[in-house]
Amino acid sequence: MLLAAFALVACHTETLPDSMWPPPDFEMRLEEMSLEGGGPRVTKRFRALASGLVSWGTSSRSLVDPETKAQLPVWDTLSVYRLVPTSSRALARRIDRAGVASLDTRQGERGAKAATWLVLTWRAFDRANAITATGRLHGSMADIVSIVMAHMPEGAAFDLPGLVDRPVVPVLRGVPAPATDAGGALDAFREMLAEHPGDRTMLEDAFALASSLGRRATAEALLEEWSAATADARRVAQQFPEGEPGLTPAVLQRLLPSGS
Repeated sequence: MLLAAFALVACHTETLPDSMWPPPDFEMRLEEMSLEGGGPRVTKRFRALASGLVSWGTSSRSLVDPETKAQLPVWDTLSVYRLVPTSSRALARRIDRAGVASLDTRQGERGAKAATWLVLTWRAFDRANAITATGRLHGSMADIVSIVMAHMPEGAAFDLPGLVDRPVVPVLRGVPAPATDAGGALDAFREMLAEHPGDRTMLEDAFALASSLGRRATAEALLEEWSAATADARRVAQQFPEGEPGLTPAVLQRLLPSGS
C-alpha cells in the first residue's frame, strides 16, 4: 500500500539540538529529462522538502498539450517517504556544502549532444539556483548527484555518464520500494497536498494521474486548486515573460479526460 510509505526512514534521535537546517524554504529537485513529443519530458524525479518529505518517481509517458506541446509526466512508479530530522538536516547541509548555490547553471560537457540530461533546482535561505547538466558529470555536480542517489530507494539511479564511476553508499534504512499503482499514487499526492496545500508540483502530478485514470471530476477539482495556487505566479509571468510559455488553466483544460 503506497500510503504506508510515509513512515520515517533512517535512524531516529530522541533529542535534537536547535539547527538552522533545513531552512523553512528548503526544496531540492533533481530530474532526468529526455526529448520526446516535440519537447523536454521528465522521466525521473527526486524531490525533497524542508518537512523531510521525499518522493521518487519514474515516468514513461506524459500528457501532452497539442497546442503548446507542454508536457506533464504521468508517474508509472512512485515511492514516498519522510526523513527523520537528523537525516533531513544532513541532506540539506551536504547539498549546501557541495556548493550548489554557486554552481554555474551549465554543468557537464559543454556542447554535448545528449538524449538525456539532468535538471537540478534548489532553494534555501531565500536563495535559488537552477542547473542543467549534460554529458559526463564531474566535480561538485557529480558530488551532489551522488548525495541525492544515496537517499533514493534501492536500485533507483540517474543514468548520466560518470555516475557509475562513483560509488554510492545508501545512508537510509527502510526506504520503500517504488510501487506501480496509479490509483495509490494519486491518493499519495492528495495526502501530501493535505500537508502542503497549494504545492504546485504536487497539484500538477495529481492532475496528470487523475486525468490519465479518466477521473474527470477529481481532475477538475485539482485544476481549480492549481489555478488558485498559481494565480500570482502566472500574473507575474504575463508581465515579465521569459523563456518558454508555462502551464495555464487553458492548457490543463485541454488535458482533462472526457466523461465524468
